[in-house]
Amino acid sequence: MSDLYFVDRLLKVIRERRTVVSEAITEGSVQDFAAFRHLRGKLEVWSEVEREVRLLLKQDTFADDESRTP
Repeated sequence: MSDLYFVDRLLKVIRERRTVVSEAITEGSVQDFAAFRHLRGKLEVWSEVEREVRLLLKQDTFADDESRTP
């Protein structure tokens, strides 16, 4: 499995999980404020994980470009 395929699949799973949590919040299936806060926290975590993966991918791409310059 190539690295890019892995990253693409990982980002897809992250987006799907974030969408599920977001839909649970917006469709009113939250029983109380504590459950809402819990889901809100999960949403923040998934967003942070996606940002970190993208940042690492960007840094890795930048490092690869620098290593190729003569």
